[in-house]
Amino acid sequence: MKEKPNFDSCPRRQEQIIVQKGSQEVLLFNMEDGSYYALNEVGNRIWELCDGTHGMAEMVCMLAKEYDAPAEMIKADILEVLEDLRTKNLVVECGGDRLNGDGSGLAQRFA
Repeated sequence: MKEKPNFDSCPRRQEQIIVQKGSQEVLLFNMEDGSYYALNEVGNRIWELCDGTHGMAEMVCMLAKEYDAPAEMIKADILEVLEDLRTKNLVVECGGDRLNGDGSGLAQRFA
């Protein structure tokens, strides 16, 4: 059974991924297992937003506005792409705490 997506989570790209932009698509190369994954324009935009700071609801709003498309259609596309990226170990889920737990969006590396 598939897990229900957590709309409070913030997908983050895995570090071991090499990105190569082509003329019509973007190729992702996973250095851990040697697999390749191709993204179209919308898939690439979703990939760009997987930085650990954008929640899924925020992605839906942003992309619906950028592509002038219905939010429900964008939501379905995002869910499909993120499921593929998760399955292929290209992204991981961060909590909805925006990295540091206080909502400021800044990682506290030095105390």
